[in-house]
Amino acid sequence: MSRIRVLPAEVANQIAAGEVVERPASVVKELVENALDAGASRIDVDIAAGGADLVEVRDDGCGMEREDALLACERHATSKLRRSDDLQAIATFGFRGEALPSIASVARLTLTTSTGDAGGLRLLIDAGRVLESGPAPHPRGTTVRVEALFHNAPARRKFLRTPATEASQIADLIARVAAAHPAIAFRLRSQGREMLAWPAVPSLADRVAQILGPAEARLMRPVDHAEGTSRVAGLASTPALSRGAPRDELLYVNARPIRDRRLMHAVHEAYSTLLPRGRFPVVFLFLEIPADQVDVNVHPAKAEVRLARAGAVHDLVLRALRAALGTSRPFAHLDDRPLAVGEAPGGWEASPVEPPSPIPPTLDLPAGSIDPGRVSVSSSAGSIGAADGRSGSPAAALFGPEDSLVPLAQYDNTYILAASVEGLAIVDQHAAHERVLYERLLDDAAAARMARQRLLFPVVLEVPAAATAALEAAGALLDELGFSITPSGPGMLRVDEVPAAVPPGAVEALAREALGEVLDRDAARAASDLRHRLAASTACHAAVRAGEALALPAMGRILSDLLRARSPMTCPHGRPTLIRLPLGRLEREFGRA
Repeated sequence: MSRIRVLPAEVANQIAAGEVVERPASVVKELVENALDAGASRIDVDIAAGGADLVEVRDDGCGMEREDALLACERHATSKLRRSDDLQAIATFGFRGEALPSIASVARLTLTTSTGDAGGLRLLIDAGRVLESGPAPHPRGTTVRVEALFHNAPARRKFLRTPATEASQIADLIARVAAAHPAIAFRLRSQGREMLAWPAVPSLADRVAQILGPAEARLMRPVDHAEGTSRVAGLASTPALSRGAPRDELLYVNARPIRDRRLMHAVHEAYSTLLPRGRFPVVFLFLEIPADQVDVNVHPAKAEVRLARAGAVHDLVLRALRAALGTSRPFAHLDDRPLAVGEAPGGWEASPVEPPSPIPPTLDLPAGSIDPGRVSVSSSAGSIGAADGRSGSPAAALFGPEDSLVPLAQYDNTYILAASVEGLAIVDQHAAHERVLYERLLDDAAAARMARQRLLFPVVLEVPAAATAALEAAGALLDELGFSITPSGPGMLRVDEVPAAVPPGAVEALAREALGEVLDRDAARAASDLRHRLAASTACHAAVRAGEALALPAMGRILSDLLRARSPMTCPHGRPTLIRLPLGRLEREFGRA
């Protein structure tokens, strides 16, 4: 007796449907994409029991004639393909066809549609069989009603999550789709209660404000970068906005929401020196790539794509984000008020020629009111020595024309208290100096002007055998950043030179950390990623430490350099460099407002 049999049609259809219809959100995705390709200007979605009992999607698109409606419910019927070559350049989601029979094989489906020229048509399909067909009134467009999902596949239905979880998945899906189509109105209701209602808007920024809310939307920065025939555009969050999970990292290829590990790596690499480990940005990135360089048929639900030049697209995304984030200066604004050129902090006399004096002329404080071990207010000329070799200078000459952070005092030999236009700033001296040195190291390396110091007594390290091969692979990069590390016998490495900014006592620890970064490097990590990590390690060891006493000129130099940094709000490891206490909040706390 033969052990191989041809499956009954209904079983084969259910198996095929399983590739497309995984949960209620899958149904919504397919039907909403159908509505988009139908030219809809408004899409309404109603669900019940998280979509398990009901999903209804209504659109005002072009609708279907009777012949198209019947064909759309047949397997292997589609509007986007005519010949095999079309598979190489799919530019639409696919107007009807294929999705409908997949859904209808595991649910009761009612399709009502009209082109607006005549009366409408209604089809009732259950478990893949057309049970009823006839005329029905309907405005121009289509309504698809899906009931009792997986009623004929109870094993699959019982694995659905709670209605609240399934509804949340649907809301997230609509947000992803809506971001790519701001000119289309979307509405979602669950059990008759409105979950979202977004009217059509003119731009992505307006749609993101609907999705995130106005407060978070103000923390997004535009991205727009093109190379050759490819382009990346969209919005990316400043370091002030992040999440504890990567749920709001949204990528699109030719307006299609996708998941791609390599492109996500580019996003995380761009933020690697801006956010702490375990925090993730909010991004809406749209890649425009020629259709013949994208294969959208590698995943049944089209959630993944294959790119002909994946490495080049990865680097394009990385450069686009770095360009956008490098120009972000979030602390120059508060409540959307830009700092005026030359504007002095509240309560200070502004001079038309020079910035305000760094400290008040006198401090009238009662004896014992300040713990000298905690707060130091000094006008001495002591200096930490800047990384570029310049010593401290009068603080009044240290500030740029657009922003001002005026040093007032040091607290606990760790934090710089500074006056700014909007109020009081508290600056972490190590994190701030680390950011300044990190950017300077990268700039010097790129310009081949890295200052080095040759060690009078080379540092010799015992290392695993694997370190020698890794060192050879990264030798040119280490040299670019100011390191000279060479083999010195089996299992031994000799460090002869390090960047000039590194203090002598930190040389061995930095050398070991640099080698650790080299050894941890994997194939997915680009050379630029390793360069950034090595520069971050070097800056960390070279920066002033917490607990180190600073005079006002030294504080002023750090603040002045921080104001000129490209990404001043975080250290290279993602910790914040400063926090702010706006004047309005201080006045409220003291009962003045």
